[in-house]
Amino acid sequence: MHKKILLFVYDSFAEFEIAVLVTALQGTGHTLTTVGPTTQPVVSTGRLTIQPDQAVAAIDPDAYDALIIPGGFPASLFQHPGLTNLIQAMHARGKLLAAICAGPALLADSGVLDNASYTASLTPDEAAYAAVDGRGTMLAETLVTDANIVTATGSNYLAFAEEILRHLDGEPEATPLTYFREPSLH
Repeated sequence: MHKKILLFVYDSFAEFEIAVLVTALQGTGHTLTTVGPTTQPVVSTGRLTIQPDQAVAAIDPDAYDALIIPGGFPASLFQHPGLTNLIQAMHARGKLLAAICAGPALLADSGVLDNASYTASLTPDEAAYAAVDGRGTMLAETLVTDANIVTATGSNYLAFAEEILRHLDGEPEATPLTYFREPSLH
């Protein structure tokens, strides 16, 4: 079954953390929609300008199967009503929520990590750490899956992509993305 996926993009999002996933989604039949705080262009950490397809406030959570949040510097988005509402609504419906690096701070800020185990690439000296401090159970692991929530550290973007594909395709094991994992001459 083909799934509809939201990719949240915002100023400072780390595009390299989701590049393999976005590429791997091509040819799967799943569709990807970029969503931003508004429809205004955003600039990634690598200085790529992205025009979001939709503003977060315009999204119907029933129309999508997953929300993916890359890392970056998300603290300026804490308490963003449209984003908070979308995360909470998708979580209440059992939809896949996936966040990498500092992205889990946005999940924590919305309250969905309060009773969950997760991981993140955050330290107490970072502004985004305030959202995860004392929330749920933050594990010192590179990838954590807790029910419909997948989180990963920023450098673990390949396993993150594999785990998301596993959830989307309903596979019991993560499908290895061999092309990205093993160099070849082709």
